[in-house]
Amino acid sequence: MKSKKKIVITGGLGYIGTELCKLYSKESRKSKIIVIDKRFLSERVNQLKKWNIAFYQGDILDKNYLKKILKNSDIVHHLAGITDVAYVKKESDPARDNNIKMVAIEGTKNVIRSVSKKCKIIFPSSHVIFEGFQRIRKNVTEKEKPCPFLAYSTGKLQNENDIIKSGNNFIILRLGSVYGYSSDSTRLSIMPNLFSKITSLNGTIKLFGGGKQLKSLVPLVDVARCFKFMADKIYIKNEIFNLTKDSTTVKDIALICKKNNSKVKLLSTKDETPNLGYTLSNKKLLSTGFKFMRNLEDSISEMINKWTTY
Repeated sequence: MKSKKKIVITGGLGYIGTELCKLYSKESRKSKIIVIDKRFLSERVNQLKKWNIAFYQGDILDKNYLKKILKNSDIVHHLAGITDVAYVKKESDPARDNNIKMVAIEGTKNVIRSVSKKCKIIFPSSHVIFEGFQRIRKNVTEKEKPCPFLAYSTGKLQNENDIIKSGNNFIILRLGSVYGYSSDSTRLSIMPNLFSKITSLNGTIKLFGGGKQLKSLVPLVDVARCFKFMADKIYIKNEIFNLTKDSTTVKDIALICKKNNSKVKLLSTKDETPNLGYTLSNKKLLSTGFKFMRNLEDSISEMINKWTTY
């Protein structure tokens, strides 16, 4: 009898991990699905049990523990890492930055060392590895040389390099800003999510520099779908893809919010912006046959309604 495929999701209680687990809940009878997370969030852990998904509380910095759990894995979605990070230099803190990089770099090395070469590692990198651009850039491809400078982005680029050099089977997905509602795991540090919540409260949306910055965005649901798509397509391997759908400005997102609720106020400010803006090309990703399901306007409308009734 053929053994079940073993699929592990590190950081499975997080924003993307929660959505990915929803997809895998339909496959828990034919595959062995395991979640590893440093935290224990009882409501989410109970939901995993209902879905027949195994949960292990553990730290990716614990080499021996990780090696035991990841042994004989077929797929590892490596989502674990620190996401509460600085987006501009003035928000940086040396101690926090060192911890961000340490967890990212050492944790990812531990994952690489804990799996066989046949195991497919699917890893979320980020569009912020291009945060050092000094001018507006559009449709940046996977061939563009990264230029990170903050702790989070430099850690992501180091992760990419370590995974590529490892000789493991891999897929690296360079995510745009991931937006979408996911109950208490929704990240409010992400601009469309924050703007949607402010809108639900009839508040004021601040547009740094007038909101002219370009952004590459991607719906949460489609991010989870793409991770599973890459896991299912065994012939797609050792590739980097930009995972992004929407290219728009900060102001345009605020205007979508205003369209949903005329009571929300838009206020232009002169605050520091992380960069002048850039967008990523998704042409390579679309060539694989992957299709997006969600759109920005509908997602923002949904989030505003969810926050209003939350």
